[in-house]
Amino acid sequence: MLTEGEVRALTALHGEQTVSELATNLDRSLSYTSELVERLETAGLVETRRQGKTKRIRLSDAKALELLTDLTQQYSHIDWSELLSGAALRVCYYLNTPRTATELARRADVHRSTVHRTVAPLQHRGLVYQTDDGAYALNDGFEQLNAVARELAHHVHRQTVEAQADTYTILWESLDEFLVQTPTEITDEHFIPTGPDQFQRYGLPLLARDRRYYLYSETTGDLSPEMLCCHMLVIDSGPRTQSYCLLLLSHVDINHDELRAQATKYGVDDVVDDLYTYLDTSGAQRTSRLPEWEDFQELAEEYEVTL
Repeated sequence: MLTEGEVRALTALHGEQTVSELATNLDRSLSYTSELVERLETAGLVETRRQGKTKRIRLSDAKALELLTDLTQQYSHIDWSELLSGAALRVCYYLNTPRTATELARRADVHRSTVHRTVAPLQHRGLVYQTDDGAYALNDGFEQLNAVARELAHHVHRQTVEAQADTYTILWESLDEFLVQTPTEITDEHFIPTGPDQFQRYGLPLLARDRRYYLYSETTGDLSPEMLCCHMLVIDSGPRTQSYCLLLLSHVDINHDELRAQATKYGVDDVVDDLYTYLDTSGAQRTSRLPEWEDFQELAEEYEVTL
């Protein structure tokens, strides 16, 4: 998320400084510091202005930096640049609850050895401890590390979508992905169309509104029906949407294990379990948001879906 040099620059910036002053504070060359400032400015983490031939720098108003500044000032004896660079912030992102090294590695998309190597100095400093069952957790007083990592990721996500759309709402996000709603058509390859208008790919044409939905991901190649179902439930888990998801589950060859994995990822596992229970019992067991079985049969006939 941030290199050691970037963290060091952010923690060294107090008020407004020139590039030359920052280079002196960092004990690095002017050319290196200029490149560092350019990267941070592109990321929206610093702002610059010209005063004659001099470029002056200050921190942006990103909330992540406010949290980081509070943390570094409160614990000024700690060298945060060494602790928070590289994979450390990726790991801290998922320490909102105690997690094992295996789970952290899977979620942060790093090797278990990287997790252990990253957590070791945090543990040595008393920022992280290991629970009785071997999970890693943040110590009292350092929960803000998780907030810094999450706000930093959110800031990057906003920067990414703002390069494509003026109006948007982020509906869900993880460390490297997010689901966004916007009236703007986005053609960038990493923005994968999802939502109601994608049901037509499976012979289930739905009336799409003027809103468009995209999953931003640099690793996902295509939208699977399992992902589409979960995206729909994130977008809106009301009765109408749940009925459409029931149609999709009945009409398409769904990998149940994959759907449940995606449901856990997107935080809709309880709703997905309700949908399966409803279909397995032919509507005998249903929540208040699911239709009467006879009404769902009529909807299925309308879309030519065999139950």
